[in-house]
Amino acid sequence: MTKLQKTLFIVVAVLTACMMSICASLYHAIYIEPGEIAVNYQMIKNKKIPKDMYDVSIVYFTDLEYGKFQDQKRTDALFKKIEELHPDILIFGGDLFDAKYKTTDQDRQAMIDRFAALPASLGKFAVIGEQDLVNEERQTLVYDIYANSQVEVVDNSTRFLGNRSKSGIQLIGLRTDADFNQALANVDDTHYNLLVSHYADHLRNDALKNVSISYALAGNSHGTQILYPILGGYRKYPGNEKLNRDNGANLPFPYYISAGTGCIHVNARLNATPEIVYLIFSR
Repeated sequence: MTKLQKTLFIVVAVLTACMMSICASLYHAIYIEPGEIAVNYQMIKNKKIPKDMYDVSIVYFTDLEYGKFQDQKRTDALFKKIEELHPDILIFGGDLFDAKYKTTDQDRQAMIDRFAALPASLGKFAVIGEQDLVNEERQTLVYDIYANSQVEVVDNSTRFLGNRSKSGIQLIGLRTDADFNQALANVDDTHYNLLVSHYADHLRNDALKNVSISYALAGNSHGTQILYPILGGYRKYPGNEKLNRDNGANLPFPYYISAGTGCIHVNARLNATPEIVYLIFSR
């Protein structure tokens, strides 16, 4: 074999390996990863957490986008996984249905049954996403589902989360059209303050700089849904243009941006596995 032949062989071998790698990634992104469910376990330690809240668990998930891609099979598997985790507190981060999906009465009842069956003995809560507000009919449906499944919507306000005692933590919920003055009116630095916002960009708002936020959770962009190595996400979403999983920031408080659970625009995920976030408070 001549030197030229050896060079050509190496080039062809490298190109073949690259093509095989790309094909394998595409197959995984389209047929495997969208149906997977990862559980991200986080142990939370903070002096402001009262003893009564030690070992209390919170399950946070977001961006279900039930509809064309996030079908009944995937959704039932997701809720079964949440049920197996037995959270004390459940928090949903918004976007219950895909914006373009035409819901039915069966969809409504099935979603009520799913949320109602979850064993969150210390409360179930939700914030509102932009796809929950696409029109008045959708907004009415989403609030109706929550009202009939014991899920309390935290709209630019705070809720006390306790373990059957007077001590506990505060949950702060922001809408996509955040009213920070209203949401932060009852926040003080004596409590452990957990902030949940559908839009991650809200976490960079100046209104939060001088407020005692202990931890923040956000979603919306599905972890960009397709995250290329080195190159980053394939698109930016309104509400997550300044802060995303591939574009972080040094904020005054720790935060986590979830990759969400459903798919929008394309039925594919790459390096952005659907996830449930499991928080447990520790001494």
